[in-house]
Amino acid sequence: MRPGYFTARVRQFHEFELAFYLELLRSTTYRLIIEVGCSCYRLIGIKNDDSDYLGIDINPPHARRLKEDNGAVVRCEANKFFKRRRLVGEIMRRYDGRVLCILPFNFLGTMDRPMEFLTLMCQTPFDLALSLFSTSETATTARLEYYDLCGINVQAVVRTDDYVRLDCSNGFQAFAFDPSVLTSRISAFGFRLNQAKYFDVCNFLHFSNERV
Repeated sequence: MRPGYFTARVRQFHEFELAFYLELLRSTTYRLIIEVGCSCYRLIGIKNDDSDYLGIDINPPHARRLKEDNGAVVRCEANKFFKRRRLVGEIMRRYDGRVLCILPFNFLGTMDRPMEFLTLMCQTPFDLALSLFSTSETATTARLEYYDLCGINVQAVVRTDDYVRLDCSNGFQAFAFDPSVLTSRISAFGFRLNQAKYFDVCNFLHFSNERV
């Protein structure tokens, strides 16, 4: 994520994202917010004073402890973190199961093997929220503009019923998923879709884990 290259549409994504989570947390109480791919722990401001924050990033900012905000940042690959089942269990016990895990700013769409990572996430007991680029032409244009500013050369745009994929010259593939496809996959693991908002440039989904 490179804020210096944010276009108007990308900034709009962030504005809608912040509004969605602030509204969500006004109606749902969580004791811990986990932001995956937290960058500069951008979403720490959505939590209330009584909840904690945990950011997970492969290359986090220097500050690891955020005492004034009841927060911490862990340097770790997302896959490795969620494979630590004992740690996941300890987190659930400490916070009485009131844990929300957020995949922000199309994080799922930029993962290697995103469906494998989603399966891993759905095997944890956390509630889940996703921020996604839309598959619309407007969103695809916004993604191309952003990647161009970041110096990433997109060689092809592949569109299917399930996703829009950008194939880059360095071998990287970035996805924008149809929300109905993700909802179907996530629901199959025992999650219930609680809230969804759809915009031309981005979509937001919030699930509760019914198995807990």
